[in-house]
Amino acid sequence: MPAQNTHRQKLELAIQPDLQSTDSVQKTLAGKFKESIVTEYNNYIPDNQTMDRLRKCWNDSVVVKVIGGNWCSDTRRELPRICRVLDGVGANADNFGYYKVNKDKQPLGQDFSAEYPVKKVPSVFVFRSGKLVGQIIETPSKSWESNMLKLLIP
Repeated sequence: MPAQNTHRQKLELAIQPDLQSTDSVQKTLAGKFKESIVTEYNNYIPDNQTMDRLRKCWNDSVVVKVIGGNWCSDTRRELPRICRVLDGVGANADNFGYYKVNKDKQPLGQDFSAEYPVKKVPSVFVFRSGKLVGQIIETPSKSWESNMLKLLIP
């Protein structure tokens, strides 16, 4: 599968099967998520100084994996914002993944979400060189860019 150009495009691709679902609830939730992707991505303005610092410590060894659900308003709001930050630092979209769980926080596939059970979504896992350096649960304490910077600065 060829690399996606941006994290936003990769996220949009991840919800495509749900947009085409015969399950009307799943399709409706995915439609809301698609709208949120556009709105939240465009409206989230990361802090320039923090982004400059984040760019300096970012490299291809950094991987971001997010567990969430189309049904979750926090996921629909926060995941596009995360994508905005990742696109802004020039992160490799191949190093990003969105893994879905149901309302009971059970994985919808045999993937990363099955390896890392969660209690709240979105749960953002940040890895460097294959090692988990930290998590951000539901919402950042300050901003996505500042929380990611704190995880990546030794």
